[in-house]
Amino acid sequence: MTTTDRPIVTGVDGSGEALDAVRWAGRTARLHDAPLEIVHALDFPALLAGGVVPPPEEMRDVLRAHGNRYLRAAREIAEAQGAPAVTARLDPDRAAQALIEASRKAALVVVGSGGHGRLTGLLAGSVASAVGAHACSDVVVVRGDTWDEPGAEDRPVVAGIDGSEQSTRILATAVAEAKARHARLVVVHASADDPPRPETEPHLDPQASAEAGQRLLAGLTGEHDAGDVRIDRVVVRSHPRRELIGQSTTAQLVVLGDRGRGGFPGLLLGSTGQALLHNASCPVYLVRTAT
Repeated sequence: MTTTDRPIVTGVDGSGEALDAVRWAGRTARLHDAPLEIVHALDFPALLAGGVVPPPEEMRDVLRAHGNRYLRAAREIAEAQGAPAVTARLDPDRAAQALIEASRKAALVVVGSGGHGRLTGLLAGSVASAVGAHACSDVVVVRGDTWDEPGAEDRPVVAGIDGSEQSTRILATAVAEAKARHARLVVVHASADDPPRPETEPHLDPQASAEAGQRLLAGLTGEHDAGDVRIDRVVVRSHPRRELIGQSTTAQLVVLGDRGRGGFPGLLLGSTGQALLHNASCPVYLVRTAT
């Protein structure tokens, strides 16, 4: 993301994962001098008995009291991270729906990798997967704890580039994040597809593939070479999700598109994005590329 009047939005539910997301979002708001909005979803729709009988007002009041307590704690954490302008609010909707709606006016939505009521495994019903697939803004899913360790600021930002038409925007986002963090940027092009496509690449020469990947990255990164960010280019013959998961173990952030080559708007996250959301060792930044 770039400095903007649009807020960074994050959600809290009382879980440790959500507070990790607040901590990451607060730091990022400081780095980009962006406002931060913290949302707690009350999930009133879940209280409708039989889908038609509204819950008693006393129950709503209890949920509001819990939500305000979560928001106060989250606000203190965000301000301790140096977030310049923090607001907090309750939303009556479900968590995923509340954050997706907030994304319409957000620069970035930040969520934890789990939380209360989460679904485990590769299920699109989790808040992280739902927001990652349907938000109107870029999304970060905060995973792992190495990003919060001493010295983590010395780790690189990693960007996955697949040569799709969205690669320019993904790279620009990664450069901006690396610059804000005074970090090295590692740009990765993993050229193997899963499954392989022999009908279009019947005589694939590994050396030719590597050279093509280097030319691709050189062309994309050339305009940034004289900038403030050191860029390392990595071209490998490997599956993108496997390579990026491996890179995440030594990175402070992995940046990739929400769709891969051949992705279609309206579908859920591509296979690489899904794999990173559930297996990366550091926060994952999904650049919105669908139209």
